[in-house]
Amino acid sequence: MFQDEELQELRCHFMSLERAELDMVVLAKISCGIHLSAFTIRPKQKSQTERKASRTDYFHHGQRICRDTFTFIHAISREKLTALIVHYKEHGISPRQHGNLKKLPSNSLSFKDTRNVVDFIVNYAEDHAIMLPGRTPHNWVSDVKLLPTNCSKKSVFDQYSETLSSVPESRVVSYRSFRRIWAALLPFIRTMPPATDLCWVCQQDAAKLTRVRNESVETKTAVIKDIEQHLFIVTSERSYFRFVCDTAKQALPEDIADFGVNPPCSYDGVVHYSFDFAQQVQYPSNPLQPGPIYFKTPRKCGLFGIHCEALSKQINYLIDEACSPGKGADCVISLLHHFLSNYGLGEQDLHIHADNCSGQNKNSAMMNYLLWRVMTGRHRSIKMSFLITGHTKFSPDWCFGLFKKRLRRTKVDSMQCIAAVVESSSTSNLAHVIGPDPNTASVSFFKWTEFLGQYFRKVKDIKANQHFHFSQDGLVVKKFSSSPEVTLNIVKTRVPLEGMPNVISLPGLDNKRQNYLYQEIRPFVQEEFKDIVCPKPVVATPDNPPATVPEEPNTPPAIVRPKKQPAKKRRKQ
Repeated sequence: MFQDEELQELRCHFMSLERAELDMVVLAKISCGIHLSAFTIRPKQKSQTERKASRTDYFHHGQRICRDTFTFIHAISREKLTALIVHYKEHGISPRQHGNLKKLPSNSLSFKDTRNVVDFIVNYAEDHAIMLPGRTPHNWVSDVKLLPTNCSKKSVFDQYSETLSSVPESRVVSYRSFRRIWAALLPFIRTMPPATDLCWVCQQDAAKLTRVRNESVETKTAVIKDIEQHLFIVTSERSYFRFVCDTAKQALPEDIADFGVNPPCSYDGVVHYSFDFAQQVQYPSNPLQPGPIYFKTPRKCGLFGIHCEALSKQINYLIDEACSPGKGADCVISLLHHFLSNYGLGEQDLHIHADNCSGQNKNSAMMNYLLWRVMTGRHRSIKMSFLITGHTKFSPDWCFGLFKKRLRRTKVDSMQCIAAVVESSSTSNLAHVIGPDPNTASVSFFKWTEFLGQYFRKVKDIKANQHFHFSQDGLVVKKFSSSPEVTLNIVKTRVPLEGMPNVISLPGLDNKRQNYLYQEIRPFVQEEFKDIVCPKPVVATPDNPPATVPEEPNTPPAIVRPKKQPAKKRRKQ
């Protein structure tokens, strides 16, 4: 009566239904064919007898079918069909519920057992953890508590077991249940990973709070007050950073959707940027990690990122070691100047956030450069803000993390491969390659410190202040976002401000480094990139002498011991 393909397709549809949905379908079909009347109906006989057992007829598309075909079409067993018929007789067409639905198994944890685990972990964190508000950007957890690096979950569980085993009528849960409760109910308490960039003040406060545990109430109150004041400052500065980013994002017009070369002061609005250096990467790099290269030093690539929060995009400058002038103020200012000239949105008002690194970002050369941009008409005003030391995780770190995560799983052999990894890691990451040839570098590095020192003075108490506002009226500094303003005069002379500083000549790789890359690293590079990453060293000539490697300071001179002379044979008497 039916085609095999039709029944197979229908069976697949019923198998895709949930358990409750399939039950309701079968119960509806049972209701159409079950006989539950008190008397049997016999068409040929006028007499009716009392029904002793119910009978069910099964239908498909109006045709009567057998029980086996019905169970095959609906992908159920004969036992389940019998159970559904019994359920229909008692409850009609209604969802079935498991008999043990509202009963807990005998081996389940009670509320008291779960409460003991939670209370122990919370109390342990109060004594040993450090609270770092705003340390995890792009995460809903705001009250993160970090345990020391030596406090693993297993060590905490061992102390929990030892403590609770001495308490009568208390149940010690298993290690698996301990971890499950921790992950479900206390996700904000975590073990601190090694090399975490922590706040030194928070570490001192945590240690101080542990030491005064048995002191007087007045001493404890003073320590807690200092901790709360520091955390209040950190939280307020983080809130100010988020407020500035959200304001710049909402004010950006829809026609500006990407970076580009724009005339200065062509956009009447505020744009927020944040920049930072990341840990340098090495290439060639292989996720399989060949054994011999583990003990060698491949070619290095610096990473500097400038993030635009309004566009949610970041330009990552990839700086080859042959084109790197170092990580000082001149390098950072040169990269920032190149970004604003080639990728800026032409904003009139500029707001910048950076970390508190004095050698790179928070120095007088940077302050002088920003005031120079305002005085030369490149911006109407500029604000430079710094996050509190130890609480400096912000937008560039998010993009760096996406890039490093992708890089660990990708084989790279050249700067172009690293740039491809940057742009494939996220739509927010864009790459700008500098190198590897210093003669054709795409970014020029200038001697900004020497140039700006002619026209500006050094900023006093620069480390004590976190906010700097540059305008045509001069420089205004604030300690925190809610602190009073203080006006400073750092201008020596207003003219002449034209021209650009001298260009820093990039030294390139010395002869020793070239020989090392050629002999040790070249075998690990693919054939097509060998002459780019590890070229053959240039032979020294009188016109092109090899670069001399400066000796390390405080290196003691090598001790030359005289060779031991062989003993003379005695003459025979």
